Amino acid sequence: MKYAGLPVLGYGIQVKEYDVHEERRYGASPARRTRERHWRTGPLMVAGMVALAVGSTGCATILGQHKIAASHASSAAQGSGTAEGGTGSAGNLASAAGTNSKAQSRTGGTLAGVGNGVMFGGDVPLVSEESALGRNLAIVRVYDLLGQSFVNRTMDSFMAHGTTILASLDVYPGMPTYASIVAGQHDATIASYLESMNSSAIHYKLPAIYFTFEHEANTPGHHTGLGTPAQFIQAWDHVHQIAVDHHLLWNQGGRIHFVLILTHFFYNNGKAIQYWPGTNEVDIVAADGYNTGGCRIARKQHRPFTYGVTPVESPASLFSGVVHFAAAHGGLPVFIAEWGSVPWANPSVRVNWIQSMQSFVAANPAIHATLYWDSRVLQCNYILNGSATSLSALASMGHSALMQGKPA
Repeated sequence: MKYAGLPVLGYGIQVKEYDVHEERRYGASPARRTRERHWRTGPLMVAGMVALAVGSTGCATILGQHKIAASHASSAAQGSGTAEGGTGSAGNLASAAGTNSKAQSRTGGTLAGVGNGVMFGGDVPLVSEESALGRNLAIVRVYDLLGQSFVNRTMDSFMAHGTTILASLDVYPGMPTYASIVAGQHDATIASYLESMNSSAIHYKLPAIYFTFEHEANTPGHHTGLGTPAQFIQAWDHVHQIAVDHHLLWNQGGRIHFVLILTHFFYNNGKAIQYWPGTNEVDIVAADGYNTGGCRIARKQHRPFTYGVTPVESPASLFSGVVHFAAAHGGLPVFIAEWGSVPWANPSVRVNWIQSMQSFVAANPAIHATLYWDSRVLQCNYILNGSATSLSALASMGHSALMQGKPA
């Protein structure tokens, strides 16, 4: 399927303005340009060029940090570096470690597909920091649009080293609607993508690989005209059924685990249920969230931003909501699919925050993977390679006994 030349081209400009002015109040991942975002080679190259010309918007948009077969220095890996940092009803919730849940034990959880601890990972740009981290990432976050292929040399290089993938298959305004997906108009394309994921996992001897349809579907600006939350659920149902029909799921002899990813704010404010397909179609519940330090305020006011100026948003304030939601909906395992922090003038602030994240994960056994988003969008810069102390803190986290999880 090819979408170059469709309304998706002009949509990039509109989405940029929406993200700047709305600050993704409802939580979504804008398509972020990481150290220069590029479209991965494929049918959407033209659209990507136009999008890059108008600037970065954020994660789940057409400017996405999509995986590309290029050097890591110029790789793009979309994400949610602008996922709303708010409090909501779960803003100050404590650890959910005591909840009776299928996901409580980190040893041999089949739903999570993780063994030996928590998987330590990140976006594609973080792969270029593996030497500084002193280890390979266990899981890498990548993003595709409907019509793109899962397979390329970059993905092959990751998987050949034992790294598994958490991949999105997304649509945006100007692309197929949820109703057209439900109607079966794109079944062959979806089936081909899922089969490629599964066969890649088998080829590289990965016991588990992870898939999400339309990550951060709760972002209104990036899903205008695609359908209602109820229609998103119907589309998810349909995509999941394709995987079932092709025997690709982990509990059918395949390798694929389905991961629902929303921004943390919707778990905190009680709205995640609007996008909930049900425990029979979700293996893992995931959230994206960031310690923004006021960068979105600066963006909205069109002023520069370098260091955090607002109070730190603790990991508990960001992610307790998703832990509690997962526990209340089948006791499912949790992934922190995107997380990060802007710097502060005092480097110890971000160092302490990363250490707090490690403590939060340790206190919540439902969490089976954490993926740092080592990228930037507009005024919000979560890249760590400019700070030796922050990168060292993340390296220490990656070397802890807790973070030695692997696909299982």
